[in-house]
Amino acid sequence: MLRAAARYMIRSAVLLGLLAGLVAGGWLAVDRLIIKSAGPHAETALVILSPGDGHSTIRWTLKRAGVIRELYHYDAARILAGKSFIPKEGEYEIPPAASIEQVMAILHAGRSHQRRLTIIEGMTAAKVLAQLAADENFSGDITMQAAEGSILPETYFYTRGTTRDAMLTRMQEKREMLLLDAWVGRDKDLPFKTREEALILASIVELETGDSVDRREVAGVFVNRLRRGMRLQSDPTVLYGVEGGEGRVIRRSDLKRETEWNTYVIKGLPKTPICNPSRDSIDAVMHPAKTKNLYFVSDGHGGLRFAKELDEHNKNVRLFRKVQREAGQRGS
Repeated sequence: MLRAAARYMIRSAVLLGLLAGLVAGGWLAVDRLIIKSAGPHAETALVILSPGDGHSTIRWTLKRAGVIRELYHYDAARILAGKSFIPKEGEYEIPPAASIEQVMAILHAGRSHQRRLTIIEGMTAAKVLAQLAADENFSGDITMQAAEGSILPETYFYTRGTTRDAMLTRMQEKREMLLLDAWVGRDKDLPFKTREEALILASIVELETGDSVDRREVAGVFVNRLRRGMRLQSDPTVLYGVEGGEGRVIRRSDLKRETEWNTYVIKGLPKTPICNPSRDSIDAVMHPAKTKNLYFVSDGHGGLRFAKELDEHNKNVRLFRKVQREAGQRGS
């Protein structure tokens, strides 16, 4: 090990001395071959420069990433670059076969690699926080509160090392701006007094259907029921807030369970949103379909059947149960 280190030091010293002489004399042919030749890596590489990393650390980082062949190649390139090269901390994407000259330009520019975080529509705040906490590309603990419905589901771009609190703030601010803008442009005579109430209904619409076409019709049904003082009777509200209720099948006893979210029991809107609704669901609630329908049920094939009268709705329910039985028979 000591002999290898000594050989490296001697070789580096000789090369640096040679480079100094070449630069002083204006001879750059050898240098150009070093800094402009294609790198040894055949695939895109990610390189992370941490705060305080010196040139010795950086060259080892590049060597381990496979983007330079020899450590002294980096030394040669940075000496030739002089004050025009100042590496910045960050995470960088190095294209395949990039030369040392190209690598150094990327590190000098400081344009860090953009990562993606996708928040799925209809996720609860608890799940979003868990996703943030589990992602090792973020830094810091989550010290903020995240009320249900306060986060806008979307794909966010960020750089490695962004704090979790900063990302959470971005998602909440974006949802706040969207909700405010939607509220200002809403239809008139809607049965909500505040934009927070509209958000609650949007969260219910979100979990009732994933079809953007059906969302406005579902919103129209709920708006009609609110106007008439009818209970919303929305299945997604039944198990929200019930310990161990998430993801399981609703039982008859659940429909009678008295909670502040169960719309089979309470009149009007639940206490809070039941998830983080999407742009489409918020828009659907602010501009619901002009419909006379008061009921809807799944058609068993991913869509919904709507009805104006209870008798028609009961018929649709029977059709849905028939589809379920037939599917069960085919699966047995």
